[in-house]
Amino acid sequence: MSNNECNDNNNDKKNENIRIRETLLKNKEEYELSREEITKTVSSLGFLQPNHPLFWHGRLFAEKEEVSPPKVVWESSSTPRDDHDEDTPDWLTASEYNDVDSVMEEKIDCLANLLRYSRKTVIYSGAGISVAAGIGQAARAGGRRRRKPPAWMTSTTAAKPTFTHHALTALMEHGYMNNGSWVQQNHDGLPQKAGYPQEKINEIHGSWFDPSNPVVLYSGSLRTKEYEWMVDDADTADLVLVVGTSLSGLNADQVAIKAAERSLTSTSLGMVMINLQQTPQDGKASLRIFGESDIVLKQVLSKLNISTTITTEQPKSYPTSHKKVLIPYDKNGHKTTTSMMWLDLTKSIKIVNHNIKGAKQPSQRHITTAIGEVIQWNDDCMAIELHIQKSSKMLLGYWWLEAAMEGRVSSIPIVNVEPKYCDENEMEQ
Repeated sequence: MSNNECNDNNNDKKNENIRIRETLLKNKEEYELSREEITKTVSSLGFLQPNHPLFWHGRLFAEKEEVSPPKVVWESSSTPRDDHDEDTPDWLTASEYNDVDSVMEEKIDCLANLLRYSRKTVIYSGAGISVAAGIGQAARAGGRRRRKPPAWMTSTTAAKPTFTHHALTALMEHGYMNNGSWVQQNHDGLPQKAGYPQEKINEIHGSWFDPSNPVVLYSGSLRTKEYEWMVDDADTADLVLVVGTSLSGLNADQVAIKAAERSLTSTSLGMVMINLQQTPQDGKASLRIFGESDIVLKQVLSKLNISTTITTEQPKSYPTSHKKVLIPYDKNGHKTTTSMMWLDLTKSIKIVNHNIKGAKQPSQRHITTAIGEVIQWNDDCMAIELHIQKSSKMLLGYWWLEAAMEGRVSSIPIVNVEPKYCDENEMEQ
């Protein structure tokens, strides 16, 4: 089968899944009755304690009499993280688990239904989903997850997206996120490399690929835009898909916890957790799945009739042929409908709307005017290398160019020091 035929088949499946969801929503009475059954089951139990037999599975299993617990695949008596020892419950260790096959099958069915009936699904992800890409994490992990970066990967910024990143992108493309965003703890740009739109990704803790939003230290402060966006998602999400995070007390954990709290009153579907390890918040989950996210999400895609033939070695291709592009933004980097500005990535640039002081990165404390120049286009990292005030190297992900050219983001990270606007003759050409 040719690549074109594969693409046509994938597009047909996308359209079919979107049609199925639209049909559900149009048949409002049937939709609400089915959704009410789910919320009624979830709210029938309060948050579960560790000694509850359903603690391993979630409150959506409230009507099940006996459910087999997951099996241990790696045993540890240590806490999941050294930096949170004092706050770790006595029962919580770094041991890893997999659901038995029969239970996993039931859980995949449940998750597929939750995705079908969710009014707004938000992804909340942590470092665990990038381990397969060769990027390390703070939490302890079993042997299978203590992976070294591949030999070809000279830097973590050159990492390629995992199956999980591609699978979550596929769910979005088939209409299952329903205008929800991806709250990303990581800084690695892997969702964008998998094709997830920049405007739908909240890089709450900063990014390696957004010079205006550098990685925030624990002692630093989050950028206002991302923080307010995160709080809005925490207050409005119907379903939160928690993947690869230990939920160990970060401010952003409220995205998952608030949705879980609303599920007690049948006003949300709550949160689904996919992780090998237990977390302090397991008892709040509507559905708790133990397994590697790559494997779990492959089964979810199959259940939803979405192609699982994802090639993780081929990230999305972004336009890089033009170094000078027209964008609907002003000199301060804000989107506008009144003019078009040239972004010339061969000339001096400045970072705008930035959080450089708030991030408190030691290597960036000297930056004042945030003016610099383009050094090179790095295809390995899928990013443009910038030098800011001659000493600080920063990256701008290729995906920012596509988003800016199409006017999909409210603001952009960089503009030219001396911006030029397009005249009517240039527009006509």
